[in-house]
Amino acid sequence: MPKLLLLLLLPLQLFAQLQQVGHLPYNNISLAGCWHYVDQQGTEYALVGTSKGLSIVDVSNPAVPVERFAVPGPTNNWREVKTWGNFAYVSTEANNSGITIIDLGSLPDTVYYQTWMGSPEVPISKSHALACADGYLYIFGGTQSGAVICDLADPWNPVIKSVYNQNYVHDGYIRGDTLWASEIYIGQFSVIDVSDKTKPVVLATQPTPGRFNHNSWLSDNSKILFTADEKSNTPLGAFEVSDLENITQLDLYYPSIRPVQEVHNVRVLHDFLINASYGGQLTVVDANRPDNLIETAWASLGSSLVWDADPYLPSGIILATAKQEGLYIFQPTYARASYIEGRVTDAATGLPLPKVKVVVRSTYNADVTGADGIFKTGAATPGSYTVQVGKIGYKPRTVSNVVVTAGEVTWLELTLEHY
Repeated sequence: MPKLLLLLLLPLQLFAQLQQVGHLPYNNISLAGCWHYVDQQGTEYALVGTSKGLSIVDVSNPAVPVERFAVPGPTNNWREVKTWGNFAYVSTEANNSGITIIDLGSLPDTVYYQTWMGSPEVPISKSHALACADGYLYIFGGTQSGAVICDLADPWNPVIKSVYNQNYVHDGYIRGDTLWASEIYIGQFSVIDVSDKTKPVVLATQPTPGRFNHNSWLSDNSKILFTADEKSNTPLGAFEVSDLENITQLDLYYPSIRPVQEVHNVRVLHDFLINASYGGQLTVVDANRPDNLIETAWASLGSSLVWDADPYLPSGIILATAKQEGLYIFQPTYARASYIEGRVTDAATGLPLPKVKVVVRSTYNADVTGADGIFKTGAATPGSYTVQVGKIGYKPRTVSNVVVTAGEVTWLELTLEHY
């Protein structure tokens, strides 16, 4: 069932840690997407899309991030970056910007770059986002609207293989032979077979919770797709996608402190969701049980949009770009949540009770039972909690001293009596 978020008085549970270890302000330059790169010496870099181009930042000492190079580009607030091998590819919605291709192979000494405009048959004047996978570049939105698939056998000179143009694609995620396309304006994700790069084939489509799918990311086991809708007060969704003929929504998640401010970009690392969100929020969610998403960490980066977050560097640090406040670097402590699940039945009849509110006191976590009487919620940290249960027409019930353990399910069989 969709989670409820509660605005409760303190004290609230302590979250797993997101410790800020570094910050690089950009003054009057705004930030957009970010990605990572590691050079041949093992030096870690943040690749930061800015309103002026691409900023290449040495984060080998996270406490003192240093911009090493600034690759210029047309002024635009939208700029995304991804890498393949030693090359970075940068997109922007500025007219006549093309794709900036950057050879990073000579870092830390220098970088080389050029602008690629596509081909005469498929011009790339501008684009919204991009992705790289298995030796191919995928370009989304912009001039060609849908998805342009390019062979990177020669990374400096992409070769266009095909264009998927059935719908506008805002962003996409690729794993194996499948493109998960966020088709924002028709409110769905599409599952596209790209095994033949010259002939993309749509396998399935699925509406997302806010009907405005901005981005999606796949779980490590490829069974769950997590979706973000760029619409205020709209949750992140978790979908079971192992059977494309029966795609099923499993759960919904709102950022705890500012639930109206939605997730902008979701990334997945070892069944944790790293969520760059509106309202200056960066959150971590335990998605090990994708039908019971529990937020385990929350941090504020200011008040502007946290555009992007990247948890994939070998050191484990998280890079996060706040549109107005700059690049932030966090050292996360990932910890499994403690899950509280169970069933509520009528004390007299034994039948399951739907629409029962189940609240975990001293947390933001709650749920409402479904037709089967089942609820799924929990806490970010282990300990002893009080659970409140209520439904109109029934006597409210409080269950004290519910002891929970990290990574484990505490199951409650509860009954309610009529007044």
